[in-house]
Amino acid sequence: MKNALIIMISILFPTLCWGQNYMVKEKPFWANGYSSDHDNSVINVVSATGYSEEDARNKAIQLITANQSLATGLRSNVNVDRNGAVTATGQDNLTVKAQIRGEYSEQESPGKFRYYLLVQTAKNPIYKLEPVNITNRYKFSPRVFIPGMAQIHKGQTVKGALFITGEIAAVAGIIAFEGMRSSYESKIKMTHNAADIKNYIKKADDMKNIRNGFICGAVAIYAWNVIDGIVSKGKSHIEVGNADMSFVPYTDIQSAGVMMAINF
Repeated sequence: MKNALIIMISILFPTLCWGQNYMVKEKPFWANGYSSDHDNSVINVVSATGYSEEDARNKAIQLITANQSLATGLRSNVNVDRNGAVTATGQDNLTVKAQIRGEYSEQESPGKFRYYLLVQTAKNPIYKLEPVNITNRYKFSPRVFIPGMAQIHKGQTVKGALFITGEIAAVAGIIAFEGMRSSYESKIKMTHNAADIKNYIKKADDMKNIRNGFICGAVAIYAWNVIDGIVSKGKSHIEVGNADMSFVPYTDIQSAGVMMAINF
């Protein structure tokens, strides 16, 4: 029983470290299908197949304007610059403004490639496209204060489960050894045998020390959970737009200070 905390930490620590650093190279999540509607634009995925990567990519680019052309009856020429900005121009003037935000290709079979484009298309060519960022970083969330929840939100399910399990185990240890400590202290008051009293005092002290160890463990795991929930990376996701933060001075009848305002 005295080694319970040491065993728990020795198992939890290396596993969590592994979960912190382990990264899997895989097909981008958005290539499996993604669509998101925003004030000025729509973000979705287009894909096409070809006999080479270049052929498949060119066909995918043409698809960027296909739906718009079909909907309006307009025809245009597609141009893509080095930064992935897509414009469509022609006799019908500008009809499409888009930006390629991600690219991925795979070989489906010999001589057949599929190319995926993550594309942000303006709802109106005069609209400014919102900033888009594909990142594995996450904004601060109150989830960090609940063991494992921030990690699960970031897609780190195993790590989140370990934090939850570790915290529950530590709290259970606190409750169990506090109960045993209280039991031995009660027995001290129920006997006048000096040897028994000395034995109960020793056992009560032992239970208290182990309980305190679990308290330290619970605090350490919780603090680790909060820090990890704030700074660790997670699965890649798409952020659209920027959060603007400003500090505004204010005064009223009773006080004065600075107010932080965040606009999304």
